[in-house]
Amino acid sequence: MKTRFKLDTGIAIGLAAILINIITVSVYMVQANIMKKQQHASAWPYVEWLLIYNQEEGLRLEVKNNGVGPAIIRKATFLLNGQPMPLDSLLSQAAGTTNFPRLTAVLENRVIPANGMIRPFQIKKMEWAERMYYETLSEKLELKICYESIYGEQWVSVGTQVEKKACDRE
Repeated sequence: MKTRFKLDTGIAIGLAAILINIITVSVYMVQANIMKKQQHASAWPYVEWLLIYNQEEGLRLEVKNNGVGPAIIRKATFLLNGQPMPLDSLLSQAAGTTNFPRLTAVLENRVIPANGMIRPFQIKKMEWAERMYYETLSEKLELKICYESIYGEQWVSVGTQVEKKACDRE
């Protein structure tokens, strides 16, 4: 004779409750993950830099945050032909003199608000601006900026190219 397995009503209700709880917790975990991603996206910075030259304003370097959240600049490295160089030395070498009118601002450990901009240098005197512009065209000038969001996510920007990368790897 076959024995039939009889499920007690109380056990069936208990198993159903456990199954419903597992499904509910799974849905909450997925929702929490989506909310975390939305929260991080709402504070996402996007830093770019551009060297601008015109005959009315001279030569200037603009570092702009085109993102929706603030950018915390952790490290900024100027490179001339691939070699790291301090900004003052870079300007002096490109101009060919140390008697150079420097208008510089420090980038590191600064915060650029969303749609904000920092101008590390601007040269208004046309003879210097033109000379510097053509000198930087003949040399390969780069600026690597490592920055992070308020959540600690880090990126490296070289011109308009941005890559998600840790600052300590640069």
